[in-house]
Amino acid sequence: MMRLSLFVLTVLIITTSCSNQYRRYQTSAYEELENQHNILAVLPVETLMTGRISHEMSDKQIEAIEMAESKAFQVALYDQLARRSGSRRGEIRVNFQHYSQTNALLQEAGISYKDAQTMAPGKLAEILQVDAVVRTRVQKEKYLTDLESFGIQLAQNIAFLTNRTNFGIFASSRTSDVLVSISTLDTNTGVPTWTLEQDCPTFWNKRTAEIIEDITVWTARRFPYRNQ
Repeated sequence: MMRLSLFVLTVLIITTSCSNQYRRYQTSAYEELENQHNILAVLPVETLMTGRISHEMSDKQIEAIEMAESKAFQVALYDQLARRSGSRRGEIRVNFQHYSQTNALLQEAGISYKDAQTMAPGKLAEILQVDAVVRTRVQKEKYLTDLESFGIQLAQNIAFLTNRTNFGIFASSRTSDVLVSISTLDTNTGVPTWTLEQDCPTFWNKRTAEIIEDITVWTARRFPYRNQ
């Protein structure tokens, strides 16, 4: 019974840890510019993987992972924001350009996903024809390599089969910290109107898709431009 209680407590700590570590604020330009923003574009997400990366991974492989996660974050964030848009009280009142349209326009202009992450908002406005952009940076600092995470899973399986399971120890094995910074930028002035920063620990038994969904759901719930 004590083991079960420890397991439940650990899960509660894991699932709520992201919510307690964030900074969110609207800039002084928000009230002036919010009513001028009708269409926003969610840009390809800047992703960076640091920390204990396997020595067997080449720079090309790391870049491929970062690009895949960039697209996954962009799509997931768009989906969560669009899902919460509408005309009812409390919903996000602005429209979001579909990510496929955003990416197609960038590609036609010869802008890579990396260039789009640092390009001036005014230049992006000419290409995307939107009032503001949502720019996101995600840095994943790994504490365990994939092989070490696999070792934890293997140890859990052995412990389970031998009836020596300590779920609390296994569940609390932190794999990485995901540092997320997201801002909305006015495309005419380049001025940010809203910023959110969060530090979210991840654990060996969380799949990448689950982590991305958790972070984007959490972020979308705190997005501004709400109907009063």
